[in-house]
Amino acid sequence: MLFLSILLAAFYLTSCNDSTADFEPVFESIEKSLMIDGECTDSVFTSTIDDLTEADIENLHFMREEEKLAHDVYLYFFDLYGERIFSQIAQSEAMHMEAILRLLDHFEIEDLSATEIGRFNNTDLQALYDQLILSGEESLEAALAVGALIEETDIADLIESIEETENSDIELVLGKLLNGSYNHLKAFVSVLSANNVSYSPQILMQDDFDAIMAMTNGNNGKGNKQGYKNGNKTNNGEGAQKMKKSNQGKRGGRA
Repeated sequence: MLFLSILLAAFYLTSCNDSTADFEPVFESIEKSLMIDGECTDSVFTSTIDDLTEADIENLHFMREEEKLAHDVYLYFFDLYGERIFSQIAQSEAMHMEAILRLLDHFEIEDLSATEIGRFNNTDLQALYDQLILSGEESLEAALAVGALIEETDIADLIESIEETENSDIELVLGKLLNGSYNHLKAFVSVLSANNVSYSPQILMQDDFDAIMAMTNGNNGKGNKQGYKNGNKTNNGEGAQKMKKSNQGKRGGRA
């Protein structure tokens, strides 16, 4: 948690306007990217639980609550500031949560995620949620920067999970969520920039961050682990896997 506190304190925020900028063009691309449609229904899943590894199951449990964290944080900030970007991306995060739940249901794996808003069975995610809420309460600008940080973290974690699995059904769903997270990050950075707030990547390497910002509608068009070739690099030069283990306690803190 000290690492995350340092990251949040390191945001470079200049003066900004009282209201957020018009982010509608970016949000339209988010909606298109997150349309799971029939592709994520059970009818397209071809594997069984026997095809999963222990890491696959652990990753699904973790990603389910990590998507919930994003959803719950954004709902909290919408209630606090009334800015549309939080409510709209929270709706997208609800779709992310549902997509992971579809996988759990298909494999007949019990959903271990907490149901109450702001509560998590994963103790590390609970601590992270509490820290992010405190940081975002400082100002609207800080809350928007927290949103960008959450999306950077989601991107790194999704890429790691995709890299770890050999299961095509998991790759299918997580690949779509990855494209959605690209769009979310672009949306937060766009609103910050339009309000004279400069955001620098806190987890991703600068080149990787710039590549995401340059994507058409934030979508790489592939939705798989080859879609973003440098996505497993973080801002401190370490791999995403090491970043997650050391800073989020993913392995030791799962429910």
